[in-house]
Amino acid sequence: MTTFQRGDVILVSIAFSGATGYKKRPAVIISTDAFNLAGTKLIVAAVTSNISPPFRPGDTLLNDWNEAGLLKPSAVRGVLATVDKLDVIRRLGRLSNDDFTLVMEGIGSILGFRNPASASQ
Repeated sequence: MTTFQRGDVILVSIAFSGATGYKKRPAVIISTDAFNLAGTKLIVAAVTSNISPPFRPGDTLLNDWNEAGLLKPSAVRGVLATVDKLDVIRRLGRLSNDDFTLVMEGIGSILGFRNPASASQ
């Protein structure tokens, strides 16, 4: 089985909200490596190429989107999901350390965590 790491950008099948079916979407893994190894689930944050304002709390523009394997300028949304590893289609790339730190600060702010960026990647 593939090993998934915190900060990996993946393409994953996500269930439609309120309807039947799935869509393929990029996401970044935010769960710890220990969590990722321990079971069949991953905690991810949504990635979007819709980077037009207004931005919502927790949204983070990616500076190194190309390095992360994304095709165009993108942002990580403050929208979290739990996905099954079997629904991962492939790994696209990996967030740079700077982008990952900003993403974790944004997500931490909407969850009320004080300093989530200090958690090891």
